[in-house]
Formats: sequence, structure tokens, C-alpha cells
Amino acid sequence: MVKAVFLLAVLSGASSHVTQAQQDNDHTLQAMRDEMARSKARLELQIPNTDQTVRPFYIEYRLLDLDVREVVAEFGDMLSSTRTRNRFMNVEARVGNYKLDSSNFVSDDAFRGFIGPTGEVGVDRDYDSLRQDLWIATDQAFKEAVDTYSRKKGYLSSLARQSDIDDFSKTAPVQLIQPLATPDWTNRNWEQEARDASTVMRAFSQIQESRVSYYLVYATEYLLTSEGTEIRQNRSLAAIEAGMNAVADDGVPVNHYYATYAVRPADLPNV
Repeated sequence: MVKAVFLLAVLSGASSHVTQAQQDNDHTLQAMRDEMARSKARLELQIPNTDQTVRPFYIEYRLLDLDVREVVAEFGDMLSSTRTRNRFMNVEARVGNYKLDSSNFVSDDAFRGFIGPTGEVGVDRDYDSLRQDLWIATDQAFKEAVDTYSRKKGYLSSLARQSDIDDFSKTAPVQLIQPLATPDWTNRNWEQEARDASTVMRAFSQIQESRVSYYLVYATEYLLTSEGTEIRQNRSLAAIEAGMNAVADDGVPVNHYYATYAVRPADLPNV
């Protein structure tokens, strides 16, 4: 699973071409929109030790729907074949304005306010449960932002010269809603391929350890901001990784590693 998550680092360049679902039952964006509207209308707090009340001037919801299949074989035997589904949420709230806000501030209490609360949410795309998760996370992010903003203003007021660089930049909203996609695991027999590839190593008695791993990753990324950006984008990535260890005649350990990657599982080579 660790390697599979690592593969997501290059998903930004991976394919968004995946099998399209017949019916879109995804309520994720609607839940994000409705909770965003509630947060913009109702969130308000008083800055500590002042009579000033503030609202968040910027809110951002990010959600990553991750579907990972991992197949591992060794010397022709199947070690594991697993499928893991997770949804990760990140909420950011900013207080102040584009010139001076609650972000990028390090105090005696360590780093605060740059990234809002994060955590896992339900994988069933349920409207009500997601709204509840977003409500709790937004409330927490907003309270942290208000506290950080107060500390930051207090610190900056003690400086002889303050920065003239804005904390945040306003951008034009982006609308990109791709049709909901569903993973396609059935186009090849991944378990048999892993067994066949690892069986080859049996012919070499010098090999002490060998393992072949297949990683198949599908991801749907969601982004909603209070500036009007709405994104739902599908991505996929696949990999075959193999490693082997042996000892040479003179006792020196010998290691070899092979890896190949593709933007879709179907594009992986037959090794």
C-alpha cells in the first residue's frame, strides 16, 4: 500500500481516460456545494481579546477517492491480492483578506493554519455523511484560522517593517466536471500474470529472494473553492515492480530491480 500511495505522486501526469459508468450516482460535489454555502453564510467568530468578528474569506474543499489493487507473487506462488478503497478529505479556511490572512505563520506553538483538517471519509459517496464530515472539518479549520490570524497580527504589529507581498492571490474560477468513471479490473488476469512472471525465477538456483508486484491505481480528485472553482477529474496509473537478491560465487550480494509504468493498467507490458 505504501508503494501504491507513492505512485500517486505522479498521477498529475497520468491518464484521465478510464471506463465511464453508465449512471452517475456521485453526490460528492453536491454535498460539497451545499456545505460550502452553509459555511459561507453562517461561520462567524470573534477574534480573541477583541470586539472584532470575522468570517472566512476563502474556503477550499479537496477530496481524493483512491482505489488501489495490489498483487504480489514470489517464485510462482501468490503472496497477496488485495483491493483497498479510501477517500481522503482536506479542508482549508482562511481568515483576513488577500493582503493579510491566517496562512503561513509559525508561532511558539509550531506551524499553524497553512493546511486545514484532514482525514478519511466514507467511501460510499453518501450525501449526508459527507456533509457531516465537511461540517466538522470546516468548523475546526475556521477556529484554527481565527486563532492563527490573531497571533499573526499580534506578531506583525511588533515588527518595524512588514512585508509588502500579498499572502494570497485571487484567480479566475475553473469549471472541470468529468463524467464519473469506474475502475476496470477485468481486462487481464493479474494474479496469473504475477504468478507466471515470478515462476521464471525458479530456474535460477542462485536467486535467494525474488518478488513481483503489480500496482493498479484509480483516483478521482475533487476540488471546490469559495471562489467558484469546481473540479472532478479521473486519473489512473499502473506499475509492475520486481526485485531479486542473490549471492555471487565470491560471496558478494547481488541485487537487481525492474520497474515499468503505464497510465492505464491495460497498457502494462506482458512480462
